[in-house]
Order: sequence, then C-alpha cells, then structure tokens
Amino acid sequence: MDTSAITGIFAELFRETDPVNLLFRLIRTGAAVFVIIIIFNLIQLAAGSFLKGRLSGQRVFVVRKGIKYTGMIMALLFVFKAMGVDTAALLGAAGVAGIVFGFAAQTSMSSFISGLFLLSEKPFQVGDTIKVEDTSGVVLSVDLLSVKLRTFDNLFVRIPNETIIKTKVTTITRFPIRRLDLSLSAAYKEDLERIRSVLMELALENPYCLADPPPFFGIDKFDSSGIALLFCLWFEKSNFWNLKNSIIIAIKRRFEAEDIEIPYQKIDISIDGAAYNSKE
Repeated sequence: MDTSAITGIFAELFRETDPVNLLFRLIRTGAAVFVIIIIFNLIQLAAGSFLKGRLSGQRVFVVRKGIKYTGMIMALLFVFKAMGVDTAALLGAAGVAGIVFGFAAQTSMSSFISGLFLLSEKPFQVGDTIKVEDTSGVVLSVDLLSVKLRTFDNLFVRIPNETIIKTKVTTITRFPIRRLDLSLSAAYKEDLERIRSVLMELALENPYCLADPPPFFGIDKFDSSGIALLFCLWFEKSNFWNLKNSIIIAIKRRFEAEDIEIPYQKIDISIDGAAYNSKE
C-alpha cells in the first residue's frame, strides 16, 4: 500500500493543529473518556439490577451490551470533537474502509443478522442446556455474532449464529420435566406381567421419579434374543443422572433377586466328534 497516501490522510485529519495544543487536548480528552467509561459502567450495573427479574437473562445481557457499545461510540465521538479532527475527511476515509471491510466481513454480517433472529425468536437463553449437532453444553452468552457454550467436560465452545440458524438445535432444559426412556429385554420364558409389576414398583419407590405423569411400560417387539421392552419415567430436568443411575442399579438388583433373566446374544457351537475324527 502507498505510505504517502496514508500520510496524506492523517495530515488532512489534523490540518492546522499545533502539536503542543494537540498534546494538551489528548491529556484532557483521556481524562474525559475515562469519566465517560465510568459513567456508562455505572449505568450498566444500574440497568442490570433494575431489569433483573423483570426480563430474561438473555435480554438483560443484550441491554447491557447496547449500553456498553453506546458509551464506546460516544467516547470516540468526543475524542474526535475535542481534538479538532476534521470529521469530513474522517468520514471519507471511513467510507472507503467500510466498503473494503464489508467485502471481507460477509460471514460476520450473516452471523450478525442471524443473531438478530435468535434474539427475537428466543429458542434458548443464558443458562439453558442445548445440543447443536454433536456439541452439548450450557449457554454462557448469546451475542450478536455467536453463542458461547460451556460443555460438560468444561470446554469453551463458540458457535457462530449463522451455524445455529442453519442447524437443528435441541434445548434440553426448555421444559421443567423430561422423560427417561429405558430399553430393556426379557427372556421368552419370563412372565411379562410380573416384570411390569416389578418395574412399576421400582418406579414408585424411586425418589427421583414423578408420579404424574405416570410411568409407562410397553412391549416393543420380538427380538432375536428376547422380548424388547420400553420403560418410560418422568423426572425434573435437574435429576437426569440421579434417576438414570439409581433406577438402572435398582432394576439389576431386583431382577437378580427375583431370578428374572436379562437375555443377551449367545453363540452355541456344537462339534461332532465322530465327524471330526473321521477327517483325521
């Protein structure tokens, strides 16, 4: 790039500006900008406290971001005004730079527009657990360009809003209760009514299983090694692992105590000794 052109731009911006006066203006402007930043930080805190409980965490976050960016723009404009910068030349340079930046930031603009759709549609909010393709985690923030997640193994993941708009997103914690589906198998010799009675009793005894909606027992199909069963339990969304671990342990122990066989695939190999010896 031609360095003389850059020098010309800055010379035009600061034309008729004495270097000594410029230094004093810089010191005064720095102090003023510091005060502006402090003021807008206090406004952010006040707005967050006032809106907490009145709006969702996601909307409060967006409001605070808007206040922050407004303060930054005002501080920048104050700097230009205080230093006597020729804004006409500045806007001309910004216009050329904006065109170049626009071509280079098409993806970012797409994510920005997608972020506006996310904020209006509200498929999830800060604190929700979501699944995007093969990534699951807790939403840390919903920004205009991306969504930040913390995975269950404590990794930080940034997903562009454009990706989220184009992908199927599952909000795991959207509703207060969820259903756990357990696929079981029973040997063909077993009494299915007896198995149903045992499972319902275990569900009634489990403290993490909800009575309403009630548990569901279904017979799925005849499988190669036994009869496939489906046992569905409802629970509060925070008790997923507590219910899953406890009910599986309880089923295994009870089936062993009741001598109920859980079938598995077996391979029976029969060797005909006479035929084998004849080949010798």
